[in-house]
Parts: sequence; C-alpha cells; structure tokens
Amino acid sequence: MQVKNWGSGYLLYELKNANGMELKLTDIGASITGVFFKDKNGNEVQVSFGSDDYSFYLNPHDYIGSSVGRVANRTINSEFTLDGKTYKLTKNDNGKHHLHGGEKGISFHKFDSKVLDNHSVLFSYSSSEYDEGYPANMDIDITYSLTNNNEILIEYFAAVNAPTPINLTNHAYWNLNGEGTIYDHDLFIDSSFYLPVTDECVSTGEIFKTENTPFDFTKTKKIGADIEKANGYDNCFIFNEKNILSYTDEDENENNFNKLRASCYSEKTGIVLELYTTKPAMHFYSGNMLNNREVRNTVLNKHNAFCFETEFLPGAVNFPHFPSIIFDPDNNYNHKTIYKLNLK
Repeated sequence: MQVKNWGSGYLLYELKNANGMELKLTDIGASITGVFFKDKNGNEVQVSFGSDDYSFYLNPHDYIGSSVGRVANRTINSEFTLDGKTYKLTKNDNGKHHLHGGEKGISFHKFDSKVLDNHSVLFSYSSSEYDEGYPANMDIDITYSLTNNNEILIEYFAAVNAPTPINLTNHAYWNLNGEGTIYDHDLFIDSSFYLPVTDECVSTGEIFKTENTPFDFTKTKKIGADIEKANGYDNCFIFNEKNILSYTDEDENENNFNKLRASCYSEKTGIVLELYTTKPAMHFYSGNMLNNREVRNTVLNKHNAFCFETEFLPGAVNFPHFPSIIFDPDNNYNHKTIYKLNLK
C-alpha cells in the first residue's frame, strides 16, 4: 500500500493485491477513486472511475465513488416524522427532495483514516445532531479491504446516541470495458421485486414484480435490451429470499452473505463483477443523468457507467409499510458489501 499526501491535507491510498488489481481510495467522503483490473488479454482496464484531482471530490460530482449518507437515495419532500416530531432535511434535489444525505452529506467531508494492514483502510467520521436536518449524533466507520481473491470488501458500522434513520451505501460507477456505453454488458440481479419511481425519481410506495417487465434480470440479459422501455434504470431491486415487508436488521448478518446477488459481464474484456451483501436490496442505476462528467482518462455521458448501490428501501422514512431504517443506541448499523472481479 502507498499512502500519498494528495494536497490540502487530503490523503490518497493506493492498494494492490497479488494479482495486480488496484484500488484507489481517498479520505474525502471515504471514496473509491478508481479500480483497475487486467482483462482477458492482460491489458489493464479502469473498471471503476474517479479523478486524480482531490478537488473533484469536494464539489458536486454525481457521487462518483463516494460513500453516501446519512440516508442514501431520495427522501420525499425532504422531511420525515419520528416519535411525533417532523424533521426538515436539506432540499438538494430540484429544490424539493433530499438526496444522498444533503448538500454536505458524508460524501463531501474529510474522514479520519487509519491503515489497518497492507490491504485495509479504516475511515471514520462523526456527524453532529441536525447535520443536514437529521436527529442524533452519529459515528461512522467504513473499512475497505482488498483481498487476493479480487474482492473489495466494504464494512459499514454506525452508532448513534438517539433514534435516527441510517441507510449508507457506496456510489462507485462501473464499466467493465473502461469506456463507451454499458449496453453490451450482461446483467443478472437476484430479484423478483422492484420499486417503481415517479418522474422525479422518488419511490411511489409500491412494490412490483419484475416478471415479464423490462426490470426482470433474474435471467441474464444485456443492460441495453430493455433500457429504453424502462426509461433508463434508477430503481431499487429487492433480493430474493428476503421477506422484505417484515425484514428487520437482525435478519441479515451472514445468512445470505455468500449468495450471489448481482453480476455483470463484458464479453469484450472477459471481466465479471459480482456483488455480495448483507443488505436486503440494491439500487441499480444506469447512469441516466451523466452528462459530460470528466473523470480520469475519459468523459462520462448518459449510460456510460452503472452503479450497484446496496441499501435498504429508498423512501423508507416516508412509507410506514417499508421496513424501518431507524436505528438507536441499542441497535448499531452493521453491514457488509463485496464487489468481486474475475475473468470468465
């Protein structure tokens, strides 16, 4: 591992495993700044994007590579009620909704960081009560590990001093070709149910079957096969074997952590991305709103990258029939996600 002073006191961590896979991280937003992997011909491909300029991560940047929270996705009308009190959150989505933790959510803050060993880094951040409008103080730990099995293991831990909603995720953008559109990628998602959204990309509160819809990836198909019918993908997919409407955090842990929840494959490069997680759902985003976003060695436009954002159901604080994302001092937030790369 190499640790570099990136400028203005920010740090860049460069991790490599025995196979030559490289993971770059920064303490700004506990962010992934790049993932590099060799394709079937031995050529290195940038499969997850970022920037070599630290200032990129201090400004709006489509959350590329960032840790996201306190609550990922959109909170409808930027408010929720907890224990009889209504909390008003920052309106940072079209002046109406609250998105990904607000204007200065955790994605834009400097985390304390610590090297745990040659392949693991711990990032820590304390969010004060009423940050972006949220109740409670919250201490967040996010650990990244790069294994010799080509796994990026992300471990999330959060503790609070009072009840508050938590839904942390990572917002890395992937393209297994390193450039161009993602239409030719073969996608599998272990999900028979998804959440429809409005024209404003907020949950309707409904849960629909994926069967016989453009949202069915239970049998592998090209991302581009039905992307126009779906008007692009920006939806939460609920993993199978989860009784989602009675789900509690105690149901997760290691029970289904070894079960493949999603995979993506590029025939062009032979690279496969696999997803494993303790979380009950994943938001699949096909980069619908990417627009001339300059990143390292390329420019990202619409459908040039995708996200696998592991999560609880978006809008959970707005819909009582969704599983609760309220955590308290006796119930810490503790989840894991693995992004695993391989050749096919």
